[in-house]
Amino acid sequence: MLPKERQSPSTRFASCKAAAFMTSSFDDSRHLLKSALQVPIRTDPTSPLVAPTAERRVDTQSWARRIDLNVRLAARKPLIQNLIAYAIAAAIVCFAARGVSLRQVVNATSHATLWLFIVASLGGFLCWFLGETVLYSRLFSYFHGSTGSIELLPTMSAVYFLQIVNSYVASGAFVLFLHARKRAPWIMAGCTLLFQAYLDAMLLAALALFAIALVPTSPIRLGLNYAAGVVSAGCFIASFFLLWGKRLSTGNWLRWIYDRPSMASFRTAQPSQYFKLLGIRFLIVLGSGVALYGQFVSFHIGVSLAQTLAMTPFIVAVGNSALSPGGIGTTQLVFTLAFARFASKNDLFALSLAVTAFNFLVRVPMGLAMRTPLEDEAAKVESDFATAYGVG
Repeated sequence: MLPKERQSPSTRFASCKAAAFMTSSFDDSRHLLKSALQVPIRTDPTSPLVAPTAERRVDTQSWARRIDLNVRLAARKPLIQNLIAYAIAAAIVCFAARGVSLRQVVNATSHATLWLFIVASLGGFLCWFLGETVLYSRLFSYFHGSTGSIELLPTMSAVYFLQIVNSYVASGAFVLFLHARKRAPWIMAGCTLLFQAYLDAMLLAALALFAIALVPTSPIRLGLNYAAGVVSAGCFIASFFLLWGKRLSTGNWLRWIYDRPSMASFRTAQPSQYFKLLGIRFLIVLGSGVALYGQFVSFHIGVSLAQTLAMTPFIVAVGNSALSPGGIGTTQLVFTLAFARFASKNDLFALSLAVTAFNFLVRVPMGLAMRTPLEDEAAKVESDFATAYGVG
């Protein structure tokens, strides 16, 4: 990355635009987070970014006005995104609840083994939280400098809380961490997360093929062609960055993609790093499958461990998607459709509601842990804004 004093106005504009979008996303959720990244704007006389200076050039003033306008426009987006996300989640819940008897749902919940459900759910949550803390600390260490699990814990708490508010803002917390703590450019930080998402998709697709082979009667068999397509595409991408991408001629458009500075994680990743990251994610998925089986047992739903593990890749892929905040809707849909032949819809819907409720109860308190780290990182981002504005 070029030093700030050598960056062109267009480069600084692009960097600040990305920063402004993330900052405004956090600011929109301040009534829930109680800690917001304050976006300095040109009309604020107290902001160090806009203090009058005699040396400011006319072109810099014009560029600052464009930044101000983009910040204001970006600030409106998160609220609309949240409303759309929750509207989609509500629609999915209503669709999944068709034909469900509220009385039967209450009855199924009252007859569940509560202690077993809590133990299984807590075990599954800890598997995800601690496992992903290790996973992302390894990921960031490989490409952005040494990152300890303890260092990452506050940001992980913020991410897990933000996932019930806005999944895109939650991912933005990782980008903010990499930019503020590791000095990674915004786009490069996003591509590092994209690299992990690529590995996750590869692993889940491969596990789905493995499950189809071992448990042919599993409903996941319907996704055979999709899983095979994802694995094939993933292998092509891996071969491109590991084997033949660097051998292409300079004028080739694929070589242009290969040489992008933002693609450093794809370009520099070693096979051993692939396997380590995939191994950690595999253990997380396996643990979540066992926890899911415990939840089924607690609600007296007769699904075998083999069938549960076979469906786990599909549940992880859909249940943790960004389609709805905190898995609302997608959890209900997956449970009632994927396991329809193993139990009544009332029992499955009751379990899905219990899983969603537990998910919220355990994540909301984590928002309290994010105040100080986000404020510290906000100060660093504001300092970057000040430099990028070229004040003085």
